[in-house]
Amino acid sequence: MAMRWNEQKFNNLASTLAHRYQKATIALQRELHNMEAMKTEMAVTDDQLEVWITDVNEWAEATTSPNDANVAAVARRIEELVTSIKRRSQRLYKDNDGCKGRARIRRKIREEKKLLNSVVDQYNSMVPNAENLDLDTILSDDIIWPWQLPHGDSVDLRTKRKAFDMVMAVRRIEEEKSILIAEMEKHWTTLCTRADTLKEMSSQLCSGTLSEMWGLSTEGIQGLQSLTMKKTQAINRIRKHAKNCYIQVLTGTEVNFESDSEEYHSDSELSEGVR
Repeated sequence: MAMRWNEQKFNNLASTLAHRYQKATIALQRELHNMEAMKTEMAVTDDQLEVWITDVNEWAEATTSPNDANVAAVARRIEELVTSIKRRSQRLYKDNDGCKGRARIRRKIREEKKLLNSVVDQYNSMVPNAENLDLDTILSDDIIWPWQLPHGDSVDLRTKRKAFDMVMAVRRIEEEKSILIAEMEKHWTTLCTRADTLKEMSSQLCSGTLSEMWGLSTEGIQGLQSLTMKKTQAINRIRKHAKNCYIQVLTGTEVNFESDSEEYHSDSELSEGVR
């Protein structure tokens, strides 16, 4: 069962790789479009993007120290609580008409505000050199988090992280496409190697080299020739299918098909070799 599954997987590998490559190509076009739109909107150049990526990487490295990592965790907790409180406040008179429902939401808001107050105190104690946060300020609509203030230039860290994510998405897909091309080339090389091996084996059978070496009878030679012919026909069908799949999604330069310069053996030619 496992051997049959592996054989089926190998036979369908070209279709699978071509489909994945096509999906990656579409995804890359979408991400590139989004990145170009962002660059146009923010009037940023490729060189500036690279600077932003460096800034984000430096920020990430800086938060690897125990204290900075703790500060970042507390900051995330503050953002989560503020978001939750604001969301519950908006729902207070929208989703619940009953007094019990509103009372339950108010109670939850009070609990979260109490927790938020303690987390804010914790944050202020961890960054004594920064301006202290207070509950009224962070619950206002126009709050700008101190950890998202401009990082050495006029662009805040949140914007740089958004651009960073876009660039990384493009690079990940480009890497995925490179890996898929390598897999296609490996698959094609394997198919060609198998075809060449079977061709050589068929030639030796016709010349009698293998029959003399193995001491095969006439019936044995004919049986082996028949088996070789079937395997050759099968591998040629797979090669033809693989080539058709790959040339539909590739530009023609990614995988070298020069080893396929010879025509596939026809069934009649193979049959003549068996006689």
